[in-house]
Amino acid sequence: MHFNQLLPCLIASASVAVAQLVPVGPIATLYSQPNFKGNAFIAGRVDKCLQLPEGIAGNVSSVQLQQFPSPFYVSCTLYNRDNCYNPSGSAIYYATPLFNNTYLPDHNVRSVSCSLSRLLP
Repeated sequence: MHFNQLLPCLIASASVAVAQLVPVGPIATLYSQPNFKGNAFIAGRVDKCLQLPEGIAGNVSSVQLQQFPSPFYVSCTLYNRDNCYNPSGSAIYYATPLFNNTYLPDHNVRSVSCSLSRLLP
């Protein structure tokens, strides 16, 4: 077969593979109370800084991460400054699947950035 005939098949296969990884629904949900209770903010975008709205900004107590099939996982960086501004040490917490994230030690979260990553083999 010629490459031109294979190209549509390759594109279709790649599109299906990527579609399976594109998050649908919340990537992470940030809550104002421990154990995923209280006011909530849904982070629905990957690799983008999200500003927390009134009612939850400065008052985040727990973070629930979306589960993805292995080897993929969601992690979020929480900032105590607006717009994910990161002078030395403003990232106050890293929510990862390694922790249960049911209680955060520092609630002063003002912005968040989440990413979808892949475990290395």
